[in-house]
Amino acid sequence: MNEDGRATTAARGRPRRSNAERRATTRSAVLDATIAAIVRHGYRGATSERIAELSGLTRGAQKHHWTNKAEMMAEALLHLHDKLMAITVAELEQASDNGIRATLEALWRSFQSDLFTAATELHLAARIDEELRDLLIETEREIGRRIRSITTTAFDDGTRSAERLNEVGDHVINVMRGMAFQASLSSSPERERRQLRVLEQAALTMLRDTGDAIGRTGG
Repeated sequence: MNEDGRATTAARGRPRRSNAERRATTRSAVLDATIAAIVRHGYRGATSERIAELSGLTRGAQKHHWTNKAEMMAEALLHLHDKLMAITVAELEQASDNGIRATLEALWRSFQSDLFTAATELHLAARIDEELRDLLIETEREIGRRIRSITTTAFDDGTRSAERLNEVGDHVINVMRGMAFQASLSSSPERERRQLRVLEQAALTMLRDTGDAIGRTGG
C-alpha cells in the first residue's frame, strides 16, 4: 500500500508518477466518490466507509487530505462543478449561434446533473450543521459567480448593460433551480419543455427592455 492510501501498486514498466500527480489522482477519486455517496445515500449516509468503498481507497486517504467531513463535502461540490462547467461552456458556445432557446436548453442540462442533487442534500444538512453551513456558503458563492459569468456571457450581444445581463442571468438561474427541484421529485419532460418556453419569453422580454440599452445609459 502506498502513501496515498491506494491498495494496489502500479504495474511494472509503467512510468512513475510524481508525488503531486499521485496526490491529485487520489483527491479526485475521493471527491468523485464523495459526490456519488451523497447522491446515493444522502449527507448522513455518505460515511467514510462508503466513500472508501466507492473510491477504492482507504479511509486514511480521506484523513490525509481533509481535516473533516464538512471540508471534504464542500470541496467535492466545487470539484464536480469544475467538471460540469467544462461541458456546459462547450455546449453554450455551440448553442450561442442557435438563439436563446438553445442556450436555455444547454443551461437546463447542467441543472439535471448530480451537482444539483448533491447540493440539495448538503443544503438541507447545513441547516443544522454550522460547520458545513459556513463552508457551503463560500462554496455556493463561488459556484454562483461561475454560473452567472457563463450565463451573462451567453446572453451578451453588446447592447445590454452588465446590470441588465446580471438581472436576466439571475432570473434564469433561479427559475431553473425551482424547475430542477420539481424535477427531482417528479420528472416530466413535457412540463419542463413548457416551462422553458415560458422562461424563454420572459428572458427575451427582459433583454428587449429598451430602457436598459447601453446606448441609452451611457454604459
